[in-house]
Amino acid sequence: MPVAPENRTRTSRPVRRPGRPRPVVLLGLVAGCLATSTCGGGSPSAPSDRPPPQGTELPTLPVPLSPVAGAQVATDTPTLVVQNARGFDVGQAQYTFRVFTASGAHQLAEAAAPAGSGNTSVQLTTPLPRGMLLIWNVVARSATAEAGSTYASFVGPSVDCLAAADPFAKRVVDWWISECSLEHDIYNDPEELLGPPDSSGHGPDQYTGFVSLGEGGYVTVDMEACAVDAPGPDVRVYQRASAEPVTLYAAGQPEGPFVLIESRKPCGEAIEGTRSGMCEFDLALGEVQEARYLRIEDGELFPCPGTTVTEGADIDAVELLNHRP
Repeated sequence: MPVAPENRTRTSRPVRRPGRPRPVVLLGLVAGCLATSTCGGGSPSAPSDRPPPQGTELPTLPVPLSPVAGAQVATDTPTLVVQNARGFDVGQAQYTFRVFTASGAHQLAEAAAPAGSGNTSVQLTTPLPRGMLLIWNVVARSATAEAGSTYASFVGPSVDCLAAADPFAKRVVDWWISECSLEHDIYNDPEELLGPPDSSGHGPDQYTGFVSLGEGGYVTVDMEACAVDAPGPDVRVYQRASAEPVTLYAAGQPEGPFVLIESRKPCGEAIEGTRSGMCEFDLALGEVQEARYLRIEDGELFPCPGTTVTEGADIDAVELLNHRP
């Protein structure tokens, strides 16, 4: 497995993944909460597959039972429960459950189950991102008709945020740089982006203090403290050698799922007091309320081999502008 040149190797550096995993892609587009729908109405109730009492008439549309009204669930793969609609009961229909970001703009998960007796439930197998308000609904389909529920809201388990002495990246948890870029670039140590911006020297081969990501490479860092969505930008990325575009993802856990914040943003705005340029990101663009782990990805996508030893985005540091104390 190729590694960085020996004089830049650290015994504590994370193991580079052999392949290039991709963040979970947000699926599909929907119209959001329709005028006839509600996002989170009703009262929370515990999941139950028990049928309604005898004599209870089923409603004309499915009714979300759990989770609802912004309730917090205890797992990243929660169980969703709906009361069946009339004509869509056991043996009559299939129920499709869908989970979206709070605006309804992006679908995150989908699961289907045959109708139960009175109620229908499904446990998601796709982990949902933490640190986000989510909504869900269900569509029941029989051989001749379909009926959709209103939307209900919930949040996932809390993000585990630590107190941090400063707002900069503390640890590299994952990274990937292509074989070609490892061979041709000379700034391949991902741990160079930890701590405050400190790049120095001059090019092409006398720099210090940053990592060149090469074509489409990335580094995932643990900030320890959590970025929070507040007015204005929430995260700043420092880049030294040029102004190549940068893509940012955020997550509540080191393994994700990672949510896209902004793709291929030019990253070279001058900033006083450092030798690096910078670009800033607003968590609101990804509908993320808080995140501890950030993935910084090259957005230049210049084919390797390139013409310099610093191909791709050259990341000096990552800083939280808004974070929990």
